[in-house]
Amino acid sequence: MRYVAVTDTLAEKQNLPVKYGALVRGAEDGPGVVAGSPADKAGIMAEDIITEVNGEKLDSGKLLGAVLQKYDVEAKVTLTVLRGGKEMKISVILGERPKE
Repeated sequence: MRYVAVTDTLAEKQNLPVKYGALVRGAEDGPGVVAGSPADKAGIMAEDIITEVNGEKLDSGKLLGAVLQKYDVEAKVTLTVLRGGKEMKISVILGERPKE
């Protein structure tokens, strides 16, 4: 899954409903959510904003990648996601972290 950290500047520029979290977004070299990945299987979609992991708010001091690293592979986490202005909870079973 590819994402960008939501900052005040990004939120204002993109007219986002919150100024924190992780905005799922693709790039020229790939989609925001890889087909068959744990995020895809859980229903995460491009342009979703992930605001919490197991109730832990994602902000400038707690980025998504750092928070997820606390959990083991195969751990089940609950993400709080904003989609189209509506908040929802999505359970994800974490997979292997991609090799750099």
